[in-house]
Parts: sequence; C-alpha cells; structure tokens
Amino acid sequence: MPSWNDGESSQDSLLSDFDYGHGLSPRKPIPETTLDPEFTGYDDCDLRCNHDMPMYKFVCFEGENTGRRFLACGCKDEEMCDKVEWVDGPWPPPLQRSLVKLWAMHDEERDSRIHGNVEYVTKNYQLTLQKKELEKKNMELHKQVGNALEYVSEITSHDLELEVAKREKAEQEVISLREEKKRLEHELAKRPKTDDECSTSKEEKKKLEYYVAELLKLSHAHKDKMKKIVEICGE
Repeated sequence: MPSWNDGESSQDSLLSDFDYGHGLSPRKPIPETTLDPEFTGYDDCDLRCNHDMPMYKFVCFEGENTGRRFLACGCKDEEMCDKVEWVDGPWPPPLQRSLVKLWAMHDEERDSRIHGNVEYVTKNYQLTLQKKELEKKNMELHKQVGNALEYVSEITSHDLELEVAKREKAEQEVISLREEKKRLEHELAKRPKTDDECSTSKEEKKKLEYYVAELLKLSHAHKDKMKKIVEICGE
C-alpha cells in the first residue's frame, strides 16, 4: 500500500482554470496526467472514491505538481468524481516555481505557434485570392489579344485581296500594252515611212516603252507589298 504524509486535498494541489487552459474547454475533476508504466492500474489500498470504487494510480502532469503521484477515481472522464489523494508530498518551493515557469514558457510557445499558424493561413488565403484575381485578369487579357489578332487578320486578308486584284490588273495592262506595241511595230514595218512618220513612230515607241516601264515598276511594288502582307499573315 502506498504511503503519503500530508493528507493534502485536491483543492490545495490543483492550479486554477486560468493557469490550466484559460477555461476554454471542460476539464477533468482531477489534475492532468501522464502515463507512467511503473505507476498505473488500480491500487490495492482500502481507500475508495466517491463511487465506492478502488482508487486508480495517476502521475500529475501540470503546473507545480508535475511528477507527483496521486490516487483518484478510475471511472471514465464524464463519470469521474473529484476525489484525489496524493501519494507524494509537495515539491520544494524552488522546484514548484521552476515547474510553473517551465509551464508558462510552454504555454507562451504554444500560443506563439498558434498565432503564427493563424498568420500563415491568413496570408495564404490572401495570396490565393490574389492568384485567382491575376488568373482572371490574364484570361481577360488573352481574350482581348485574341480579338485584336482576329481583327488584324480580317483587315490583312481584305488588304491582301485588294493587292492581288491590283496586281492582276497591272499585269493585264502590261500584257495589253506589249501586244499593242507588237501590233504597231508590225504595221509600221509593212508600210514605207516618211521622216515625220519615223519621228512620230519613235516618239510613240518611247511613250509606249515609258508606259510599260512604269507599269512594270508598279507591278514590282505590288509584289513587294504582297510579300510583306504574306509575312504578316505568317506571323
């Protein structure tokens, strides 16, 4: 049978609700405990809890009584009574103060980590919202670029059709002028020519050659424009 020497009551040994957990959740009617394989199970002493049941062995794990052994009710949490009998006497005051300080440091570190986790979750949520907003803007930008490219493609196709028509017309005019030149040269070759006629024919020939040269330049210019338009369409 275990021995104890002070008969200290549970009210003298327990910390306040505020020291334990700020009263945020229901707590057992006995101190918090930790498992000790060398001190567990029902005790064989004559003491009984308020249910007239054998007392169960526990090791305290809170505040200034950390490590002290005690006997208490062995029922489940919701059925447990508040009877506590201490096996070990109180720790020396310096040890009690040290234990209280260690628990305060533990609680401070725990609260700091909780606060840090809350800040992390908040920032992560804000970043997620910003990401969604950027994705939305990106989709709108892609849509605007697509519409602009489609508009440019339509304009380019229309300009290309106009340039093709102009080029075909210019080439047709060149062919007609060349045929006309050949016809005139053939007629002039058949009949005798006077000096005035020769002079006139030479002038007309020069004019025709000038017109043909101008049309050829125009045709080359249209070809250059066509190449540029094809390059733009290819991009």
